[in-house]
Parts: sequence; C-alpha cells; structure tokens
Amino acid sequence: MDSGHECYEQKISYARASLWAPFYAVAMTARIQGEVPTDLLTNALHKLQILHPPLASRVRVERDGAAWLTTAGVGAFPLEVRPKVSDDDWAGLLLEQERTPFPFERGPLTRFYLLRGAASSDLIVVAPHVVCDGYSMAHVMCDAVALLNDPDREVLRPPLPPAVTWQTMPHALSDNLWLRGLVRAANGAWRGPRVTLHQHEYQELHRQYWAHHHNGLLALALSPAETSDLAARCRQHGVAITGALVAAFLLARNDVWPAGQPAPREISVATNIRDRMTPHPGCAVGVYASSLDVRIRAQAGDTFWALASAGHRRIHRALRNRAQVLKPLVLAELDPRIIDAAVAALATGEWGREFALFTRFVKIKETVRSLNVSNIGRIELPDLGAPYRLETLLPFPPVVPGGELALNVLTVRGQMHVLLRFRQDRVDAALVARLKERALHYLFGAP
Repeated sequence: MDSGHECYEQKISYARASLWAPFYAVAMTARIQGEVPTDLLTNALHKLQILHPPLASRVRVERDGAAWLTTAGVGAFPLEVRPKVSDDDWAGLLLEQERTPFPFERGPLTRFYLLRGAASSDLIVVAPHVVCDGYSMAHVMCDAVALLNDPDREVLRPPLPPAVTWQTMPHALSDNLWLRGLVRAANGAWRGPRVTLHQHEYQELHRQYWAHHHNGLLALALSPAETSDLAARCRQHGVAITGALVAAFLLARNDVWPAGQPAPREISVATNIRDRMTPHPGCAVGVYASSLDVRIRAQAGDTFWALASAGHRRIHRALRNRAQVLKPLVLAELDPRIIDAAVAALATGEWGREFALFTRFVKIKETVRSLNVSNIGRIELPDLGAPYRLETLLPFPPVVPGGELALNVLTVRGQMHVLLRFRQDRVDAALVARLKERALHYLFGAP
C-alpha cells in the first residue's frame, strides 16, 4: 500500500487500552443513491488509503510491549460485495462482523463491504477502535463517497495528525506532576501479571469472549420534523439533546424492566476532545474521544424534564472537570504490559483483585452502568449530486463490558438516527422494543 508514498507510523499510547480488546469495533454505514459500480469504489478506496493512512495500517509490537501503527507492507483494503435485499441488511452484516477478529499484525485493520442494490447501495466500514472514533468514521465515509463521485481527483497524504498527549491536551502543571508521578509509582509497585499480547493471543481472547456474548441492536430514525421538534423542546427547557435522551431511557428502563432491578447509578458519556487540543486535529482520523462517568438515577416521582435538567447539569459539570477528561492520558502512562494483562482479564472475565487499580477507569460489572451514551452530533453532508448521492449515515457503537445498554446518536440531513445496542444474553429483544416505545413517549409526550 505504501509503495510510492512515505510510510506512516504513529505510536499507540492514548488508545492503548483499546488494542487487542475483542469488543471494540467501530463501524459506520453510508447509504448511497443508486447501484454503485465496484470498479469506481475500488478506485475510491485506493485513494482513501492515501488520504487516511491509519485505516490502512497494521500493528507492530516491540519487545518492551510498546505498539505502533504502521503502513509498512500493508496491502489494499479488503472489499466484499453482496447483493442488497432490504434496507435492514446492514444491521445483520455488522452484527456478524463485530464477531470477526481483525488482522492486527498483518493489516490492513479496516475492511469494507458493499451491499449493492438498484435503488440504493450501502457502503459499510468496520475498524478496531484503536484506529479511530465514531466522529472520524463519519468523515471517512463522506470522503469515500466524494472520491466515488470524482474518480479523477488526485489525493496527497496529509501531514501526520497530532497525537493526544500531555503536550497537546491543556492541563495544569500540578495534574502533570501529580498524576504522572502516581502512575510511575503504580508501574513500579505493580505485583500483578505483565504480558505482551500478539495476534495469536488476541485470536484466543476473541474466541473466548464471543463464545459467551451475543449482542443485538434496535435502530430508530426520527423524521426531520420529529428531530426539529425534539430540538425545540430541549431548547425550551434549557437542556442538550444528550440530557433528554439519557432521561428518557432511564425513566423508560424503570417503567419496563422487571421489578427489583433498579437502574445502576452511573452512565458513561462519550465526549469529543478535538476542540481541547493544540494544535487542533480537524477532521483527521484518530481516537480523539474521552468518556465521562456521571451518576444519575431516575427516582420515583421524577418528571422527565426535571431528570433531563439534572442530567444536563451533571454532564456539563463533568465536561468542565479537567481530571475526568485526562483519565485516558493517565492510563496511557501505564506499562503497556500491565494494560495488555488487564485487557486479557477483561475479555476472559478473569478480573481479580490485582486489577483494583483499574476500578476507577474500567467498569466491568453489568450492575455498574445503565447506559453508555455517544452522541456524535450533527454531520453536514456535502450535496454531491448525481449519480451517487450520499443519502445518510448510520452509526454502530460497540457493546462494552460494564453497561447494560449502548446508545449511539447521529443527526444527518436534519434526521436523528438512534441506535440502541444490548446484550441479548442479558436483555430480551422484546423488552428493548418496549423500552424504545416508552422512551419515545417521554421525548415527545412529556409536558
């Protein structure tokens, strides 16, 4: 792949905890008008490799456990073409592909699928979270369709994007000295296992994890009128849409869940940290996200908008908490062999007392979090015109240990798409359908 182009290499540090994790697949579906020609798409994907080299990388592991993304010796993106039977085919394909391991050491880490139909085609991308986040993936798909519509366009490899480090993230000197000093002490005092994972160990972790996990999804698309109405109602009550969604699903959970199973107190909210960085990474492909743990529980008698306001305040208070956003940077300072040992324990369920250091950062019990929420926000799609217009984007979040439900939200062309992920071995699909209907009642029926 890198023939004729400078080899891309970047050390994996900030996102190291995502490496080798069998449950961290990030995916996106682009619905494209018309029957997409395979030859034009192949040409577009070749240029996409040049434009976004992390997608076309593999993992190189050093003797001390340090890991790098590199494009050296990596071939072309794999593209599998299947006939499109219905507009729901993408969901089944992604449920299949999240259970398929990635070739970390051979690469490329990203794979593409084309569900080809006469009226519309779905282009699907799947990559491990160590490569990029959901916001990055949305822009990748916009670029892929733009290249599809402009086959003669020449592209150049962009400069190396900035990494998330102590140098690029604002923080107080006391944070740097205290937190990094604490982690150095933890590295020295660690008495648990230190391991360096490679492809064959990852394959076994992946096999063990998916032998006991079965995920489902429920997709919901609000109409443009419903999306506009919800935004207006949120503005009227002074809350962000994320706060309203959290309140709706927490109250709905209390309504439909079996008696005696109150919602856990914590929720996790993904946050985009690009605007906090210097220099700003723009739309570069990478992991530029953090997560915030917020304590909120729906109590008997809580009204919807009162809970939405409480959730809004707590989420924004956490966003202003510098230490919350810096948590992944703290993990990045740990010995990578300790992180690999923790990932292995998390994947196999062998999480012992020796990993108590991680309990503030890694929530592994399903009783800890009620929701993992990621609102990618509003993506403005370019109007590329005929013949291959990008109609919409459909997100696909992972279901990670430590939460009952994962909620992913993306607004495209004025239409909000909500994807609800759940553990089928723990939550009945009919119960999730009732949860959705009840949440919609709160979002649109609450006074």
